[in-house]
Amino acid sequence: MNKDKILAEIIKNHFKEHEVIRDYTVLKIGGVADYFFEAKTVEDLIKSVKAAKKAELPYFLLGSGSNIIFSDYGFPGLVIKNSTSSISFLNDQSQVIADSGVQLTKLILAATSNNLSGLEFLFGVPGTIGGSLYNNAGAYSLSLGDYIKQATVLLPGKKDEDPKIMQLDHDWFDFGYRTSKLKKITGMQKPIVLTIKFQLAQNRQEEIMRRLSSYKLKRENSQPAENLSSSIFRNPIPEGLENVSGKGSVGMPEISKERTAGYLLDKSGAKRLKVGGAKVSSKHANFIINASNAKAHEVRKLIEDMRAIVQKKYNVSLEEEIEYIGQW
Repeated sequence: MNKDKILAEIIKNHFKEHEVIRDYTVLKIGGVADYFFEAKTVEDLIKSVKAAKKAELPYFLLGSGSNIIFSDYGFPGLVIKNSTSSISFLNDQSQVIADSGVQLTKLILAATSNNLSGLEFLFGVPGTIGGSLYNNAGAYSLSLGDYIKQATVLLPGKKDEDPKIMQLDHDWFDFGYRTSKLKKITGMQKPIVLTIKFQLAQNRQEEIMRRLSSYKLKRENSQPAENLSSSIFRNPIPEGLENVSGKGSVGMPEISKERTAGYLLDKSGAKRLKVGGAKVSSKHANFIINASNAKAHEVRKLIEDMRAIVQKKYNVSLEEEIEYIGQW
């Protein structure tokens, strides 16, 4: 089977071969993808998944490159960069429909311009809304899942089946703390999010701007300013409370400061840890910084070292909120 020919037939000559993937990630690490395609429209997304299936290639949908670590050995298949960018408003219903490749910050600012409020707590968080739905991104005891009304997804189907487009309501995603049903589906059967409909609320633009400034200041005061940095672990949740809501928020139980991953890491001495070009942030112990051309295996070793010192001091095993992609 000529994979190049099949890709060319479906996504024309817009795909690349042997593309260095690190430039598309927040931490700027990772090897080479066998094939790479940038989807700028929802139609592009659909075509690229169909092409990968027909060519019998593994594929990975890449958003902003946050919350993932690509292997130094790269990805043996097609990496699809989701650059879809359409946003439309249903102001009479206080709703917004956006492509899954839209950046969170772009969506929040567009909503603000339309006097729509709700997502301010995520202002400044890197990521696309598709990736944020997948992880049920959250902060300050709030989560994105609270505001998702519906999503249009592509179901890839089995080997000999054609992909299908479906609309899925909020409850289907089974949102929990830093997770969703999508995250629990493995292999090439994972649905691809195409568009998302959000239910927001009308508010005065001045009040929304005040909230944005407040959240921006909180992040600046607590998180590293370096561009090449990423949060690593989710906060440990007491057993049995994984899907208990906090402050009315889906899957976001309230956590005391002394239970947060950042606090446990800090008190365990994680800020002194370093492996090769990767080190723990001196400002926030749950962030890793690519300080000097770090390799993926160095970051992963550092993560294991961070986990180990918390396990030793507190007998708590931290779980990553990031995912490892490619050949390890």
